[in-house]
Amino acid sequence: MAYDLIIRGGRVVDGSGLPSYVADVGVKDGKIAEVGRLKDGAARTIDAAGLAVAPGFIDHHTHLDAQMLWDPYGTCEPQHGVTTVVMGNCGLTLAPIKKGDEDAIVKSFVRVEAIPRHALEQGVKWNWHSYGEYLDNFEGKVGINVGGLVGHIAVRHNVMGEEAVERKASGAEVQKMRGLILEAMEGGALGMSTNRNERHMREDGKPVASRLADDEELFALCDVLAGRNAGVIETILGRNKIEHFEFYHELAKRTQRPVLWQSLQHRWAEPNLWREQLNAVEPIFKAGYQAYGLSHTVPLVRHFTLKECQVFDEFPTWKNLMFLPVEVRKQAFADPDTRRKMRADLADPRPANFHRRWDIPRVEKVMKPENQKYVGKNIAELAAMRNQDPLDAFLDLSLDEDLGTIFWNANNGGDWNAMGEILRSPYVLVGTSDAGAHVQFGADFGYGTILLALWVRERQVMSLEQAIHKLTLKIAACCGPVTPPTLRSSIQRPSPRTNPNGPTIIRRTASGSFNAQSVCTIRSSTAA
Repeated sequence: MAYDLIIRGGRVVDGSGLPSYVADVGVKDGKIAEVGRLKDGAARTIDAAGLAVAPGFIDHHTHLDAQMLWDPYGTCEPQHGVTTVVMGNCGLTLAPIKKGDEDAIVKSFVRVEAIPRHALEQGVKWNWHSYGEYLDNFEGKVGINVGGLVGHIAVRHNVMGEEAVERKASGAEVQKMRGLILEAMEGGALGMSTNRNERHMREDGKPVASRLADDEELFALCDVLAGRNAGVIETILGRNKIEHFEFYHELAKRTQRPVLWQSLQHRWAEPNLWREQLNAVEPIFKAGYQAYGLSHTVPLVRHFTLKECQVFDEFPTWKNLMFLPVEVRKQAFADPDTRRKMRADLADPRPANFHRRWDIPRVEKVMKPENQKYVGKNIAELAAMRNQDPLDAFLDLSLDEDLGTIFWNANNGGDWNAMGEILRSPYVLVGTSDAGAHVQFGADFGYGTILLALWVRERQVMSLEQAIHKLTLKIAACCGPVTPPTLRSSIQRPSPRTNPNGPTIIRRTASGSFNAQSVCTIRSSTAA
């Protein structure tokens, strides 16, 4: 066979988790055709000696639903070796949609995923109704493999209109929602996602629609997946509680579908919760059901100003202030009585995602030259320099700069030993990239690169083979019908090449440039 491309002499890490081996990889018509000692020639040959050759990575937790419409390469993803993405997480999708409901969906994306309204208004054409019609927009037009979950929020709005954010659904309305879930699955959805995070609100301050759903409604919708014996269920219940595991267990047992829940990470606010979570999820797997916690490879960092901020949304006074017009908000921040209420919120002993530690958030960028001395200082240090209480120092600096001061904060991660144990766990799926969302606050889409560079090469908490397995085949097995991405089988995805002994370099190589022959839109109906 004459190949279009041969990658010669690389160390093949095939995604199976088995030991790597030296081999050639032959590519024909955009697909990996053969792996081994290849004697035939090729139009193009790449010398991969000293490099590792692996399948393209799968990012199973993205919010690229809108971005892919104007950025068909999902640009941030292939830059980090990702060649397959799953959209539609956290209950948020752009379909199914009923005419007149578009702005309700936009309100949820703007606030929850911090996607600028003008980008959605200019970039989304709404030339679809059903989920299958939405996926049609990507056929032959994308530069990476694209799949998606159908979101509970859009389904609820489609059936209930604006009442979706006001009340529980009736039995008849739930039946209509079941019909939409079935239609979406038949149209190619890989599963469904839902959202009960108490911090997730719309742009107008109302809860996202799925937060109003009770267990009966959610189970009824997930039963559609059980009836088809297909699909994955992704959920976020808000601040993690051990009692959530009864829900995960019941959902996984009832549907016998993989359940992906957010999230299993080290948290400064509850530094031992991650171990309790691992202990709580283990019995679910031992009972024969799947309920994977999602985790990241780095601390979850947010960059924010007090013009745009979601860090303190759990605290009523803080949350209400952030919905005020900026000029009114500035007056409130300067008011001693308001500050007293803000302090009272932080003193509330109930658990929260925000750690209430002023030695973690720090000043990242200032607007005035005279404040440059504060850059890099945490808020506790800032307060000491100004002889102030930390809250006063935090607010006064921001007010002095018209709320333009940029702060850095990380609620999660930072305990490397805890993170290493989490990432090694068989009950965890690596990756909560949120690619396509939160661009004004942070960028978490490079988690695969960091897994290889930090956790494999530097900290050596797992082998390269184990890491590639976690980025490829393990995710495919949960989120199907993605063809299990091993280099032992014919697949339609490029192969990143990495140098295990030097800087981690991820490149698109196996198919050359992306084109319609080397990519596809992944739909559940394509499963063999």
